[in-house]
Amino acid sequence: MRPFGFLIFVFFVGFFCAKPQKNPTNDPYSLETLSFLEEILLDVWESQETREEALSRLRYVCRTKDTDDGFLCYTWGLIEYNRGNFTDSYTAFTKASEKNPQDSLYKNMVRLSAERSGNLKHLKQKSKEGEVMARFTETTKICQSGGTPDKDEFFYLAKEGVLTKESLRRGILAECFTKLEPTKQAEVIQSLPQNSISYRERLLADQMKSDPYHKIWDTRSFHSGELGKEKEDSKIQITQSWRKLKEAAKSGNESSARNSLRIFLAEIANAKRRGKAEANLALALERSAKLLLEQDPSYVQVRHLAKEF
Repeated sequence: MRPFGFLIFVFFVGFFCAKPQKNPTNDPYSLETLSFLEEILLDVWESQETREEALSRLRYVCRTKDTDDGFLCYTWGLIEYNRGNFTDSYTAFTKASEKNPQDSLYKNMVRLSAERSGNLKHLKQKSKEGEVMARFTETTKICQSGGTPDKDEFFYLAKEGVLTKESLRRGILAECFTKLEPTKQAEVIQSLPQNSISYRERLLADQMKSDPYHKIWDTRSFHSGELGKEKEDSKIQITQSWRKLKEAAKSGNESSARNSLRIFLAEIANAKRRGKAEANLALALERSAKLLLEQDPSYVQVRHLAKEF
């Protein structure tokens, strides 16, 4: 019985002394997810032994759980890409892009890792969008090697919206485009879509999406540098109700201000019920709103409404 008792003792010591492992949730901004990511990154760079175990955990959550925006898969892909494991990074970035198909960064990393891992053919066959990315990469490789792609490749990329007049003047394909015959260049330029891509709008969209407050608040005016100059109505009710309150405060319309505040607080309450992350963000907005009513000169005519909180 003594050996058995000793084994039981060792088991309990190991169980209670073992380092607890954190697990992510579906919310990419939750404390659990961020703590999990911190733990993974520390283990990855600590030693070879901890690195492999950490990557095993990261692969598991990417394939089975992960956040709803694919960020943990993206993190796995970055680690593997930096280690030179391009096949694994291609798998990881592909899964990240599948979870968040609108993320341009994920798409670009899929394309780069497909090239480095020799998976361009697989990418081309995977989907229409994959074919576009693969053919753009193949055309780029021809240009970088000093060759001249076929005119049809430029026509294809133009039709799919990859090329613009600006990109043909200064982009990665600009130099080899000039090697085409002038008549062919003119034909390609004429085939370009009339609606050019707004890179400013793309950047703005990415900035808004990466802002955790976008879940409950319209952050467009902040990231566009037009804070306080809002002209359009917001589709997010919390933001819209506060804008109306602000307008009512300037004009001294107490009735309108009170009604807007009532809607604002009701939307705050709804946001708090959506999840832990939204609840924390809503609480921060609520406290900020109260401070504005109490201290900001713009709200002096409706300052007494701070008692409603």
